[in-house]
Amino acid sequence: MFDEFYSHGKVMAEIIASSHNMRPFVRVWGSDICPDIPLQYSAPDQIDYIEVDQHGVASLPEFELRLDVKQLPHHTQNCCAEFLLGDDNFILLTKPEGCAPCFFMRDYSELYLKIAKDIGVSEVYTVGTRLAEISPRGRATGFATNAEAIQVLEKNGVAIMKNEVAPYFTNVILGVAADYFGMTGYRINSNHGEEPPYEDSIKQILEILSKISGIDYDNTVFDEVVNDWVSSLKLAGSGPQSNDLFGSQN
Repeated sequence: MFDEFYSHGKVMAEIIASSHNMRPFVRVWGSDICPDIPLQYSAPDQIDYIEVDQHGVASLPEFELRLDVKQLPHHTQNCCAEFLLGDDNFILLTKPEGCAPCFFMRDYSELYLKIAKDIGVSEVYTVGTRLAEISPRGRATGFATNAEAIQVLEKNGVAIMKNEVAPYFTNVILGVAADYFGMTGYRINSNHGEEPPYEDSIKQILEILSKISGIDYDNTVFDEVVNDWVSSLKLAGSGPQSNDLFGSQN
């Protein structure tokens, strides 16, 4: 449903995995998480989120705001996620099939983080598009789970998000990683507005990720993956859009 609009993470995962010869070694299906979890395609009024304070430091709220699931229809999910492992000292979590659940994201995050903790993970990085369109396109934004990590982001050209809430799995997992597992969490966003497959913003995020984590990428692989996505978009009739949400930037 959202593959084209939110494909930054998928394109980046393909580039990183191919650059480092990564292969799946753990697969978790939705039924392993919670078989009765409700799946909504429209955002509910109350879901899990993390709070970003005036310094850009993110944390889970003291209480959980969740819908009463007894009032919602349930159905079986068709969702799986995979951990990928290569020759280097990091792992990659990807979701090749299905839709992630909109509810119980703390539980969903905890499931994967337990696996990551057992493997020895101490830092978690998530990437993607920013929900709030406040800053101009062309500059990466983000937050982290402690002051030291914020300084790392700032030194590498990331505009720090402040006084915002950040819902959905790729944000909530950072709060769970910090509060439940003692991990440091980093979030790096791009803004909507660029035409798919988001070549400029993905390259920018990859460069930042390489500087702060040491996870680099192969430029030849980058070109191959982006060209494949361009071809698939043309084949699907989803070519570049004529309207630019932010206009031209100098």
